[in-house]
Amino acid sequence: MNLERLGVEELLAALDARECEARDVVEACRGAAARLDPTLHLFTSRVEDPQIPTELGPLAGIPYVTKANIAVEGQPLTCASRILQSYRPPYDATVTARLRHAGAVLLGHTNMDEFAMGSSTENSATQPTRNPWDPTRTPGGSSGGSAAAVAAGVVPFALGSDTGGSIRQPAGFCGAVGLKPTYGRVSRFGLVAFASSLDQIGPITRSVRDAALVYRVLAGHDPRDSTSLDAPVEDPLEGIESGPKGLRLGVPRALLAEGLDREVADNLEAVLARLEADGATLVDVEIPQPDVAVATYYVLATAEASSNLARYDGVRYGSRQASPSLEEMVRGTRTAGFGREVKLRILLGTYVLSAGYYDAYYRKASQVRTLMRRQSEAALESCDAIL
Repeated sequence: MNLERLGVEELLAALDARECEARDVVEACRGAAARLDPTLHLFTSRVEDPQIPTELGPLAGIPYVTKANIAVEGQPLTCASRILQSYRPPYDATVTARLRHAGAVLLGHTNMDEFAMGSSTENSATQPTRNPWDPTRTPGGSSGGSAAAVAAGVVPFALGSDTGGSIRQPAGFCGAVGLKPTYGRVSRFGLVAFASSLDQIGPITRSVRDAALVYRVLAGHDPRDSTSLDAPVEDPLEGIESGPKGLRLGVPRALLAEGLDREVADNLEAVLARLEADGATLVDVEIPQPDVAVATYYVLATAEASSNLARYDGVRYGSRQASPSLEEMVRGTRTAGFGREVKLRILLGTYVLSAGYYDAYYRKASQVRTLMRRQSEAALESCDAIL
């Protein structure tokens, strides 16, 4: 049995049937990690002695990895940045604690764009992660290490964080399933903040059912997170096999009119035809256009990043003493602190929050976000979901 290639649900069934032991699963995944990491650059750190659970839980014995911006007590929390290279948090993120309680086994932290700023995992302070299907290509980002680890068969599921697509996009690049939950559904306590009003933690898996199984463990109110939603969590597996029959699905045709690769467009049309054949009703909807959405995102996200990252001053928090490599000393490219992409976003955020430009940029972007939300809610009045 090729244990490291099985999904969450398959492994749970095998463990329940005593076809394998939890230690067998963990060792198989650790072996895959050791074999693939040198070429794919999946990890920022690995757990030396993973703890096998002694009590049963909904994910007992299932190995996983987490993005390098989610806290695990005593483990390196680098955010793929040199400014945090020696930091080890004295606490668990809520999602980490819930997975431990559920019996999941952590194998390590995965590579990412530094402080989650990027969409290719090329902005890491270590080295770029490679796509396991084709190592000459990017796995996407910023949760590229997590998506690549799942796609490569290292673990059946991983945690990522999504601010502007950083779970969904790398999952798409790697052929995995990525879920960005509704804001407030999964606690952000223990997640190193990029843009606090946008960040969200979610699972990356090999199937929709697996994503539902992991999400069911992660979701729920957390009093330590002031933005956490205090409402019961419905079972995400309920009705998951019923298919699209009877659903009204919105299609934003104007959004797909230009700039879409022909192959992607053909695949999308095939999906629409399949959904319609399976009983879904397709309706045209209008949602905010990408030029407005992207501009609004960059103003709000960089403004919040500028505020959040101000604490890393090298005195009270973070390190200025990161040792440069010989190559960096010769080239004078980077010795410590933040990388180029992070500096650019901090500068842009500081600019839009400055006294002379706050009203012109940040306040206006906040107003546009409210308008965009209303437009999206209006679109959803005519359909159950938007494709």
